[in-house]
Amino acid sequence: MNVAASTPIIIMSGASVLALVFGVLPWRTVSRVWPSLAAVAGIGAAGGMSIALWGDRQTAYAGNLYADRFAMLVNVIVLLAALATIALSWREPGAVDRRGEYAALILLSTTGMMMVAGAGNLIVLFLGVELLSVALYVLCAMEAWRERSLESGLKYLIVGAVGSAFLLYGLAFLYGATGSTSLAEIGERLFASSLTDEPFLAVAVALIVAGLGFKASAVPFHMWTPDVYEGAPTPVTAFMATATKAAAFAAFLRLFAGTLPDLLPDWQVAIGVIAGATMIIGNVAALLQTNLKRMLAYSGVAQAGYLLIGVAAGGLRGAEAVLYYLIAYLVMTVAAFAVVLVREREVADGDELTAFTGFGRARPLLGGVMTVAMLSLAGFPPLSGFVGKFLLFSSAVEADLVWLAILGAVGSMISLGYYLRVATVLWLTEPDAAGSRKVLRVPASVGSVAVTSGVAVIGLAVSASLVLDVCRGAAEALLAP
Repeated sequence: MNVAASTPIIIMSGASVLALVFGVLPWRTVSRVWPSLAAVAGIGAAGGMSIALWGDRQTAYAGNLYADRFAMLVNVIVLLAALATIALSWREPGAVDRRGEYAALILLSTTGMMMVAGAGNLIVLFLGVELLSVALYVLCAMEAWRERSLESGLKYLIVGAVGSAFLLYGLAFLYGATGSTSLAEIGERLFASSLTDEPFLAVAVALIVAGLGFKASAVPFHMWTPDVYEGAPTPVTAFMATATKAAAFAAFLRLFAGTLPDLLPDWQVAIGVIAGATMIIGNVAALLQTNLKRMLAYSGVAQAGYLLIGVAAGGLRGAEAVLYYLIAYLVMTVAAFAVVLVREREVADGDELTAFTGFGRARPLLGGVMTVAMLSLAGFPPLSGFVGKFLLFSSAVEADLVWLAILGAVGSMISLGYYLRVATVLWLTEPDAAGSRKVLRVPASVGSVAVTSGVAVIGLAVSASLVLDVCRGAAEALLAP
């Protein structure tokens, strides 16, 4: 059984139940504060156990769950995203009145993501995907008094169900082609195989890419992203944009780099084409947006394209680059959404670009955080976004996918049009325009998340060699037989 290897997942599941129980207790102070405290304690304990389990691979439940360095690193990434979400939601209307349910759903979704990262079996992988998805459907619609929030939850439910159906069919075909649901056995049975030798395999790979493409917001499976991101509560949007993407790419790497590396020549070009289309379409669509949440949604689509470069490249360098960029993307995106959340509390339509007119002059610290996040997302040196893109493009060149690296560079140049537009609006206009002088007290939790994330954007670049050592260790564990 090796229950110890699954301790982080058990802790998160227990913390979610505890948060839910606290939320229904009759004492107002307990029901409003203790669920979040239970969530923070659970996240801290699960993170501590994930770090403690860093080392050689352990397996649990007859090999159905892995506790290796790859799974533990992804655990830390999604746990940090969950912690930031809890902090950003401290005074959010959708969370305050239903704190128990809100905290429990965040923890349950994170539990599903951790299951995906450590999956050693197709069934565990699918259960993890469903657990993270179902919780997010409810979270998107948590602000039930807002029509856009309800619309967001409904759209995500419908599209997510379609994506799950594609993924389940793909996993079923993969089982049909190999006769096993164990990832280790599937890899052994497909050794020296080819998609052209087995039609079931070709269908399986196509359906799995489509199913995971929905979760990662890759073109042409991205159509839900802008509407859902815009309508969902902003902390939930930040959580979806970071943690869900980390889980989706953990599944991509676990299946393609870890289980199907011998089929690399067959699926490499297909994923490369999807990556190229995702980068170009995502960046071009973002140019047309005037709503910051929609702009960041299409930016997230483009970022998924960059991450797919590492998946297409395969091997140690590709997996290492994807893991580093997931960490960088986490802090860049959380920083941006934290600033959007502050502005939403100050003015009506605070997520519109016009609401940030002169915001940098009125709030220099938050304006600086947003500027650093935008520049890093655009890939300006020496910020962590530049380091991550450099690693991804380098992995493509080493894998003889030079055309994909060129498309990535073109996409980055296109992205300057909308990332720099945000910086221009922040600093080069008078702060009294569009009510930009309206200033409310920033909650300590939100301000801390914003500033910490902004500093981390720079810190990840300064300490890139140390972070890369950690990512390389995780990638080696992923690729180990």
